[in-house]
Amino acid sequence: MTTEFDLPCADCGQALVRRQVDCAGATVTVAACRNCGSRYYPESALQKL
Repeated sequence: MTTEFDLPCADCGQALVRRQVDCAGATVTVAACRNCGSRYYPESALQKL
């Protein structure tokens, strides 16, 4: 199954990395782009929020 972490950034095409962020009082894992700073929220992160 393909996840957000397997895909390139939709904005700049660079690789995404796993990053822990605090959001709405919860710590979630997001797919973040080191190049442009875009963040993508996997289904598991959305369920926590």
